[in-house]
Amino acid sequence: MTEDLTPQPSRPERPPRRRGSVAVIVLVLAALVAVLAVTLGDATLVFYEVDEAVEQRTELVSSRFRVVGTPLPGLVETRLDGEAAVVFTFCASGVFADVAHVGDPAELFQPGVPVVLQGSWQAGSPPGLAGLSTAANDGWFLRTDHMVVKHDNDYRTDEERTADIDACGVTG
Repeated sequence: MTEDLTPQPSRPERPPRRRGSVAVIVLVLAALVAVLAVTLGDATLVFYEVDEAVEQRTELVSSRFRVVGTPLPGLVETRLDGEAAVVFTFCASGVFADVAHVGDPAELFQPGVPVVLQGSWQAGSPPGLAGLSTAANDGWFLRTDHMVVKHDNDYRTDEERTADIDACGVTG
């Protein structure tokens, strides 16, 4: 038996890789990582009641966190660092904290209705604090930029909201 020595066709050449498609894939992956980072970053924000946030202020001073409490009567509309802000005092379990919320407050925001805020502690006093009769005025305030009115299907009367305010030692 003789061997066939005829030349075989060479392997087909690979088409050159398109750099554009590789770049698009890299950009899509980078965008996906960015979206995950933002989503997971928001999910890892810790949630505190006002009294817990005040108690742990030294540990929280460089962190963003979520806090829930009841705004007391008396709101001051002002400006903070050139932006519109609402200054008020927050209360939970008889503990007070001053708040400067930058941006528009939530649609249903009003004294006596619990809200969830997102922000961080700032040293000093917010502008307009002198206009609040129940200010904590302890040299710190919560600077927030995200507000959600805390509500559920348990609707309360004005008297019940006033009772929440009264629990903080303030007559509504």
